[in-house]
Amino acid sequence: MDKNLKKALALAVVYIVLWYAGAMFDFFPFLGDSAGYTGLLLCGALAVCTCWVIDEIRKLRPENGRMTIAPMRQPEAIEIADRWKYPGEYAFYDMTADPEDYEEIVAPEKRGDRYFSVFSGNELTGFFCVEREDPDIEIGLGLRPDLTGQGRGDIFMAEILSFIAENYDYETIRLHVASFNQRAIKVYKRAGFVETGTAKIPTNGGIYDFTTMELKRQHENKASHRA
Repeated sequence: MDKNLKKALALAVVYIVLWYAGAMFDFFPFLGDSAGYTGLLLCGALAVCTCWVIDEIRKLRPENGRMTIAPMRQPEAIEIADRWKYPGEYAFYDMTADPEDYEEIVAPEKRGDRYFSVFSGNELTGFFCVEREDPDIEIGLGLRPDLTGQGRGDIFMAEILSFIAENYDYETIRLHVASFNQRAIKVYKRAGFVETGTAKIPTNGGIYDFTTMELKRQHENKASHRA
């Protein structure tokens, strides 16, 4: 059962108990005899609204945005590969859309130590991979589908760049983004990336237009890879 549905049902039970307790002790005289089906409907509506409000507040809490990064484990790889499904045109990013991408993330020997999971609290919220191309680095990344389009991209990107700066020695970070994905391109530009070219890349059973973007390292903050 979905966790939000569980919360709504639990709150509905609490509201129903409070409703009938109030009705029995005449806490709501202005409602007359409406403590029957109307009360049940109101309890259900209150439960759903409360869950929605709590969820929205949780998303906005600064501490909820605090992310941690760890080497990707097999259960996380399977969840990303099999369960993360993006809506509309963004289904382009489903791992199942490209057999090679899917195999790379689910097979530990192919994934190696290049993939990392990103967490908010105990929740898996994203991932990224790092390819060494001395003296540069190429990255790929993904945010959990239900978290996209909510203004979380900037924090997500900042955490990844901070991790890379602390753990890798490089001159430039490079990434390739599908040219139709203007939402992601804007996030990368705000993070300091600049467009350096375009390329046609075979993926998902076809050849698609990608935009190449790069971010130069600030040398005064240089660090060595500790892995």
